[in-house]
Amino acid sequence: MGFLDSYRIVDFTDERGLLAGRMLADLGADVIQVEPLAGSSARRVGPFDPDGESLYWQAYAANKRGVSCDLDRPEGRDAARRLCAEADFVFESESPGVMAGRGLGYDDIRALNPRVIYTSITPFGSDGPKASYADTELILWAAGGPLHAHRDGDKPPVRISVPQAYLHGAADAAGGALVAHFARRQSGLGQHVDVAVIESVTQATLSRTLATAVGDPQGSKMIADEAKVAVGKVDQSGSGSGTAQTKWPTLDGFVELHLAMGPAAGQFTNNFFAWLHDEGACDDRLAAVDWCTAPALLAAGELTLDEVARARSVTGAFLARRTKQEVMEASLTRKLLGAPVYTVRDLAESPHLVERHFWVEVGDAERRRVLPGPFARTAVDAFSVRRRAPRLGEHNAEVLGEVLGLTA
Repeated sequence: MGFLDSYRIVDFTDERGLLAGRMLADLGADVIQVEPLAGSSARRVGPFDPDGESLYWQAYAANKRGVSCDLDRPEGRDAARRLCAEADFVFESESPGVMAGRGLGYDDIRALNPRVIYTSITPFGSDGPKASYADTELILWAAGGPLHAHRDGDKPPVRISVPQAYLHGAADAAGGALVAHFARRQSGLGQHVDVAVIESVTQATLSRTLATAVGDPQGSKMIADEAKVAVGKVDQSGSGSGTAQTKWPTLDGFVELHLAMGPAAGQFTNNFFAWLHDEGACDDRLAAVDWCTAPALLAAGELTLDEVARARSVTGAFLARRTKQEVMEASLTRKLLGAPVYTVRDLAESPHLVERHFWVEVGDAERRRVLPGPFARTAVDAFSVRRRAPRLGEHNAEVLGEVLGLTA
């Protein structure tokens, strides 16, 4: 039993929105995942397990019931409309106008069900001059802003890790739907929640934007015009986004550690070089630098780029002789901006995650899956993670037959 155990969701999304329904399913909602007869395109998104099943699908379609339905035929559209007429929430991630063309747009469903909360997840929103633009993962990051900061000096930007733009959008869709649900509890009426992924990924730039409020400006040209120091050479923010290296090899992998400058995060770098000095790994000069005032020191010529480079060299040599756990313990005791770069195995074997019951098992012995569990801890039982991702059409009889009364 979860917070949303009395609510039903009809989920038309593919890989661009599966997470939204999964989040509300984890809160107890009955989520009905609607797929084409050939199966969702999300089933073809890697990585894949040894049997060829998509782990993407297994992760984000878990905790849902699944039905197959041909929305390009009248019978399929009629079944879908009947499901929506009984639903509390509807999620969709088609291009703007596609669902309306099927008679399944917000206005169509609202006419059947005025209380429905209908959530659309699109690249650029349901309206506006870019609404019909094509998109890819890179296009969304570029158009949203974060890609500009994801670069090495004056080199072109590079991709941002694994595809995740739509995960940002889907998570915002889940939150937006619950905000609309709160309003419905007051008014009795549903509404259209319109999530543009470009706006979701733009939120990722806020840490750089907000750094200026504490005197740590993030410029696109210079950190200090007087010293002509390029942003790519030093890092003031503590985010590591403007630094050539923040991932350092260790004896057993890598750690993330920032040699940050400026008033917001420079003290962490001071603490780091104090550790090195205590271990005899750096000289008095590096230990005496106040990295909180380093931008001003660079501008005045009291600290040179050669010395910054030497600081990095000393850092690399020191960390290469330590384990990830040693750096983690030092980060906690000495207040450093450092942490291990965990592998999937590290996460799976993490005593911390086990202690917090982060992992859950779903499915029978043959199709057992271990999944990330509740995304939050609450004082009462709010979450219910109870089933593996559905097989194609697995719940057709259960949903289309029992709920809608359709014949075989």
